[in-house]
Amino acid sequence: MKSNTTAIGLGVVGIIFLVIAALYALGVLQILASTTSGPHYKHAILFAVLAVASFVAANFARPKTA
Repeated sequence: MKSNTTAIGLGVVGIIFLVIAALYALGVLQILASTTSGPHYKHAILFAVLAVASFVAANFARPKTA
């Protein structure tokens, strides 16, 4: 079932994941990490991949116009 609301929601989730990835890459966000020593690039890559997956899912969820 394709709906505009689902596509917008997935797009917002993708933007949130991008922000979290940027914060991890800059070393600002260390809440979920086990240590607080500098940036965690593995976490940043994980959230960037989740953001891309959210944007792809949003593309499939939106209704197509003819």
